[in-house]
Amino acid sequence: MGPSSRIESLDILRGLMALAVAVYHMSIWSRLFEAGTRANNAIAIFGNYGVEGFFVVSGFCFFHLYGESRWGSRELRRFHVKRFFRIAPLYYLAVALNLILQQPVGPAPTIRMLAENATLSFGLFHPNHALVLGGWSIGIEYVFYLAFPLLALGTRRKLFLYLGAALFLALAFPWSFGKVQAAAHLGEMKFHAYVQLPNHAFLFLLGGIVADVRRRTSWRLSLPWFLAAGGGLLLLALPRGPVFYDHFEIMAGMARVKYVGICTLAVVVFAFYEMPNHFLRRPFLFLGDSSYSVYLLHPFAWLIVMKLLPSGLWSAWSFALGLLLTLGLAGLVFRWVEKPAMGLGRRLAGE
Repeated sequence: MGPSSRIESLDILRGLMALAVAVYHMSIWSRLFEAGTRANNAIAIFGNYGVEGFFVVSGFCFFHLYGESRWGSRELRRFHVKRFFRIAPLYYLAVALNLILQQPVGPAPTIRMLAENATLSFGLFHPNHALVLGGWSIGIEYVFYLAFPLLALGTRRKLFLYLGAALFLALAFPWSFGKVQAAAHLGEMKFHAYVQLPNHAFLFLLGGIVADVRRRTSWRLSLPWFLAAGGGLLLLALPRGPVFYDHFEIMAGMARVKYVGICTLAVVVFAFYEMPNHFLRRPFLFLGDSSYSVYLLHPFAWLIVMKLLPSGLWSAWSFALGLLLTLGLAGLVFRWVEKPAMGLGRRLAGE
């Protein structure tokens, strides 16, 4: 199956997940909702598990597009060249902006940290070596890119795909049911424990399983069933029971099992729905296309809002303006940075 087999509904889901991350951060920065409220809890769930959803979507897309590919030296070169030019240029831009604007994100920009970020290898050492807010997920994503050809070859027999997912899930168990809960808040040790690669690797293979199931059936969701299933998952994700103040309460233990399950089911719902030619299709596809820019650039949009707007501005206004500016910047950067970089990658790959 060639790389043109795009599933637009999953691009839209990726865009919604990136938007959820931006909403989560900006609601905290603007103090839109008080800690320990239902609204704060709901946004924490969607924001944190939006990132987990990225991994499932990526796993789906790669196994869908390349799972049956032949991996000779030429194919490997083309694959890695295109992947590098998809990820690196915007990531480099975000790192450069952080350094120029002196925004302290991640570790000190030592020679080692700069080298790890320049080579996108920081995920192999520690995802929190990223010099960009949220960059830890980019590090894990790039490790998956490096490993994917071997994963694809090793899972040609789909039994090994399912066994691999079970193995990676077992590897995540000590983090989800021990290491994250046991880590101290001091020095963000909980976050350092949470972002470890073994805690997330299984998500890519869960996406691969969804891709395999979709490949085996021609059945697809109609619009009413898609809306019903999506609405049901949305309701299921809303917080219940006592409110929480520590957002790590939902990022480990049985809460993580629940919300990873919901993320995976969301990918299933969107993967089995084919987007019709509707008037809402274009704006949603724009959001999906610019999702990477939304994810990496929303901190800079917020910085602009804080620099230009008067202090004491009503939090809802600063939140709304930050979100609108994020979407505007994302659209421009996708058009003038991401698309040209992807085109260059394709040309260098010989396509």
